[in-house]
Amino acid sequence: MGVSRVAEYLKTNLVEGFRTSPRRAPLETWALVPFYAALSLAIGFGSGLLRVEFISAKLAPLLLVTLFVFPSLLEEAFFRGVLIPRKTSERGAARSMLAIGWSTLLFVAWHPLNALTINPSAPALFLDPAFLLISAALGITCGYSYVVSKSLWVPVLIHWATVVVWVFFLGGRNLVLEL
Repeated sequence: MGVSRVAEYLKTNLVEGFRTSPRRAPLETWALVPFYAALSLAIGFGSGLLRVEFISAKLAPLLLVTLFVFPSLLEEAFFRGVLIPRKTSERGAARSMLAIGWSTLLFVAWHPLNALTINPSAPALFLDPAFLLISAALGITCGYSYVVSKSLWVPVLIHWATVVVWVFFLGGRNLVLEL
């Protein structure tokens, strides 16, 4: 693949993905969100990974912005915007499921890789099978929402809302504060 083809691919996926408003997304875009939330809460509380714990309000503004940029915006730009062709739904359901599957597999693998190479405070969490299962469910949900909506803002918002709820209300703050 030549440089011009890569540039065109990135323009088509990233630029157009970010230009597409989430307000134009069909209702089915959000179909997996309630299932993802219920599954994540069941796994999280069942495994002890999640617990009700509120974060200090003085950290809120900075954390909201930080969590929006990383992990939400940057991870979704790569794992959905780069790895899933924007028009994959036009190639059929099987092609869409394959793209979502590969994207999700790499998204899940990214977490242990991150913990073992970049973020030394994260291995206990990022290697936890319950966390990886929740990450897989998030990857599928975000991938599906991108394929259906063609807007990168939809998976960014889903990812961001997930991380904000986790950090602010469900005990995820310890990892964030150690970073």
